[in-house]
Amino acid sequence: MKTLLRAIILVPVAVTLISFALANRTSITLRLDPFDILNPPPTFDVPLFLPIFVGMIVGILLGGGTMWISQGRHRRTVRMHLRTIELQRRQLDERTKTQDTRQLPPASFIG
Repeated sequence: MKTLLRAIILVPVAVTLISFALANRTSITLRLDPFDILNPPPTFDVPLFLPIFVGMIVGILLGGGTMWISQGRHRRTVRMHLRTIELQRRQLDERTKTQDTRQLPPASFIG
């Protein structure tokens, strides 16, 4: 089910990005410092889609990293609760092993 859903979402996105890249293949001049006119900075001739894609990728990585950092306290709380649950589970197992458990009569005798 996940594979089908992933294909339904990723195929149109991939087709859109590829068609965008093919439509914007014209070369542009990329300047690293637009304010220094007297001493021209290095320039690069790149296809138009390249800076757009790089900007999108950087934005996605920065946004994802920011969300991961901001949700760190929630992950820490979950880890702490899971440790507490595991400790309580071990303590319960030890108590059930050490306690004298009486045998209950068969279910047909109860009731």
